[in-house]
Amino acid sequence: MNKNASYKKSSIAKRISFTNIIIFLFVSLLSILGTLQLNIQYHVSRDAKMMDVYISNTLNSVDNKLKDMGRVSLIAFSDNKVQQILKGSGYTYKEELANEEYLKNLYSSLISIRDDIKGIYIFNNETMVFFRDSASPSLGLERNVDEFFQEVKSNADFETNISGCHLYMDGFPEGFRYSDTYKNDIFQRNNIYLVRPIRSFSPYEIIGYIALRTPIRKMKDICDEYLEKDISYIIADENNRIVCCSDENTIGESLSEYDSDLMAEITASKGSFSTTMDDRKYLCSYQKSNYSNMLLITMKTYSSIFGEIKELLIWCVLLAILCSVIVLISVSKMTRKNLKRLVDFSVEVENFQPDDLTNYYEIYQMDEVGILKNSFNKMIDRINKLVISEYRARDQLQKVEISEQKMAMLYLKQQINPHFLYNTLDMIRLKAAINGDAEVSEMLMKLVKFYRLSTRVHSSMVTVKEEVEMLDAYMSLMCYRYSELNYQTEISEEVLGLEIPNFTLQPLLENSLMHGLKDRRYCGTITLKIFKERAEEQVLSIWIIDDGVGISQEKLDELNGYSDENAESIYRTQFEVQGEATHLGVVNVISRLKLYYQDNCSIRYSKNETGGTSVNIQVKLESDEK
Repeated sequence: MNKNASYKKSSIAKRISFTNIIIFLFVSLLSILGTLQLNIQYHVSRDAKMMDVYISNTLNSVDNKLKDMGRVSLIAFSDNKVQQILKGSGYTYKEELANEEYLKNLYSSLISIRDDIKGIYIFNNETMVFFRDSASPSLGLERNVDEFFQEVKSNADFETNISGCHLYMDGFPEGFRYSDTYKNDIFQRNNIYLVRPIRSFSPYEIIGYIALRTPIRKMKDICDEYLEKDISYIIADENNRIVCCSDENTIGESLSEYDSDLMAEITASKGSFSTTMDDRKYLCSYQKSNYSNMLLITMKTYSSIFGEIKELLIWCVLLAILCSVIVLISVSKMTRKNLKRLVDFSVEVENFQPDDLTNYYEIYQMDEVGILKNSFNKMIDRINKLVISEYRARDQLQKVEISEQKMAMLYLKQQINPHFLYNTLDMIRLKAAINGDAEVSEMLMKLVKFYRLSTRVHSSMVTVKEEVEMLDAYMSLMCYRYSELNYQTEISEEVLGLEIPNFTLQPLLENSLMHGLKDRRYCGTITLKIFKERAEEQVLSIWIIDDGVGISQEKLDELNGYSDENAESIYRTQFEVQGEATHLGVVNVISRLKLYYQDNCSIRYSKNETGGTSVNIQVKLESDEK
């Protein structure tokens, strides 16, 4: 009680409520994390789809501008006057002015109404014959634009893919001088050129070239219009050269030099992927234009994606806290309400007194508490039965002790003062030895040994070895008396140290002699075997076998019936038959074995196939490991 009193009391309702709250918070946390993960996946997927839409719209807008520029260049190809100007040569100064005035009137209106074309440059096969640039660059009198002309001519020789034009990126035209306002702006000084070779209808040959210039700012304006502010972008031409980029410092670089890992991810005409640049993770989408072969890559950082769901995360946390508070209050109240019967029952059990063993708890509902009360009622009923059984057992034990005392007294009465007897016999043995009668002396020595061993009333248990020595002395005297009587023993060495009740085997051995061999004038053999029959179970087996006249079935059943009865019945039988010498020894042995071993022993009589009777004692000994 002192040890249990040191335990700290705790309420099961509090522990259940606390456990439920912990479980709810854990599930809520998992739900928040799962919702957050799903929202992240949703936003990533949504942003990838949105960027695909942005890319498509941006590329369509860029392609439309390129298409419009390509249509403007068709005028030089289809206008007869323009073709005449390019075919002719040796024009006078006045004719050159007239030609320039015609071309000016033809193209100026196009430049004024279109904001995308900033420059038009027309060449014959030898030199520039006309230019119109909204930036109004200055040009030398010699119009030294040979390098620009050669650049236009060389690019015109490439395979055309944009309305018959070829696209390439370059700076301002060589030979022109632009103001610093344009030179300092990287989006103004880098341009996209559309170059078209002009062919005559007959014969069909190249008679000149037309180049249209638009600054990459136009592309930047398109990207800024269609793409969100937190989206970075890269536009590259078909040679993977960066034409326009949200990072102006990379314009003009090769895409593979800018980021080889980024370039390695682009394996199709369109797609999405994740990559890391400058220690930041990006969601990237890309698409290549089927019209201009220009590649547009958009990049959005995952941190900005996470920032979009920040508000959702805050609301989830607040909602989880609110739900936790509501659940805490609700669970606490409901738990206390549902466990009130259990709490009341625990208080009753805590105040339980021995006088309450006659009280039984009423059961109104067969739930867990009802089952617990029912079990407690069964336990009280069992305790009451055990108390009654213990009382009866004590009463029975008292009777057994009285019976044991009576048996001891009965046994002592039969000894006829044994100490005096074997002392007297020992004196006679010495006298016979002095007189030279060795045989009589030996017989007297055996008799003295038998009486000395058989009268050890101070010890109720003896070893098998001591019991066998006493039996050997007894049977030696019987063999002296009856010359045709044989006595054999088969004793296992491992059982000699085991203990059995004192004077257990002699009455059974005497029964075999008196009832088995008496009618045969004591001519026969008695065999004693002691060994372990089942060594692993520690079962001691004792056999007493004779080849006498045998035993009737009625007597066999009667003797075996004693072994099947309980101890109380055997004691009662003992006093009922004590006048009959036929049963007294057997009943005495069985009662003593039952007293010591209870149900762990048995005595069985059986008929031998070759004649005679066998009695087998089996005792289940306690294991040495216990």
